[in-house]
Amino acid sequence: MTSLLRQRRKLERSYNFKLLANIIDWTVALYVVVPAIVIGFFLYKDFILNISTSWVIHIPLVFIIVLLFLITRIETIRTYLQRADRLFLIQNRKQMVRLKRAGLYWSLSKHLILLSSALALLAPIFIIVHHVKIFELLILLLLLFTNNFTNVLLQLKLHKWQQLVINIFMCILGTVCFLYVPVIITALIYLILLVYCTSYYNRHFVYSTKYFDQQVELDQAAFYKWQSLLFQIAPELRSQLVPKLKKPRLLWKNSKRMFKRSDYFIEEIVCKTMLRQKQYLFGYLRFLSMGIGLTIIVPSWAKVIILVILYFTLRSMMQSVIQQIFEHKIWSIFQVNNEQINAANSRLLKGFVNLPVLCVLVILVIFTLVN
Repeated sequence: MTSLLRQRRKLERSYNFKLLANIIDWTVALYVVVPAIVIGFFLYKDFILNISTSWVIHIPLVFIIVLLFLITRIETIRTYLQRADRLFLIQNRKQMVRLKRAGLYWSLSKHLILLSSALALLAPIFIIVHHVKIFELLILLLLLFTNNFTNVLLQLKLHKWQQLVINIFMCILGTVCFLYVPVIITALIYLILLVYCTSYYNRHFVYSTKYFDQQVELDQAAFYKWQSLLFQIAPELRSQLVPKLKKPRLLWKNSKRMFKRSDYFIEEIVCKTMLRQKQYLFGYLRFLSMGIGLTIIVPSWAKVIILVILYFTLRSMMQSVIQQIFEHKIWSIFQVNNEQINAANSRLLKGFVNLPVLCVLVILVIFTLVN
């Protein structure tokens, strides 16, 4: 690894660590991350012990293989190039070649580790349910790795529709080779393809500067990948400003009061704000639906734990939303005191947090008693 690559890798790790630290504070780590890890471990252990009687036995092997070919991919081959490098690295060709080559090896090594970890977790399904040998799993790893490397090269050369056609063809070819072609022949075919792809990338993208601008754009997108994903999930985080309360043209255009009691006007504004601002409403529904879905699929011993996590997660999320709404300038118009705000906050948490969790708990208890 070159010193320049090491320096830029360190900068990226520092940036991602700061971003992660801003998202996962001690409350999120205590109530979400640590319980999720512990529960995930016991769920996986329970799944392995009961795999011969689980729903997995009804899934055909060909479906699993096709799904792996479709969902596994290399997002981009890192080059760690920056726009200012056009002047300096192009003049120092050896340094640029070393940087690109090191980025290639780093990207492929990282993807190989991720693929190996995923197949190791899925190994009980292949070995116990479908009686696949370990050597055949290694061949599948080679197929997936080569297929993903080929597809990421095609992204740099072909149009979108051409990429889609080739991806479908490669998926079918890999599935057919794994299931119906002898493993030795399959391994030789994909080893040759892997060597050719490596040689092609070195010749056209490492030693050449023809795609310099495209490689810089792809690398910058990879550098800000987690930040972009966070902004897609929560668009309001793009700015520290509270989103403007824009009234939609159709929804609630001539809306009436939601509550008959006049002293519930704070709750009225908060509820209508959540209905009109989709990032608040979708965020709440996303957490609620994920929690309900997990309580359905997990074993009986984990349902109560999931409900506890769902309660604290919803409560933390709603407190954050309510706080953002209270920071809007509109509240300077209303004459409200801290006692009214605290009472409204308590009622909102009961309605958006306590009531849904209690309903889910009652349904689970009734379902358990019936069965």
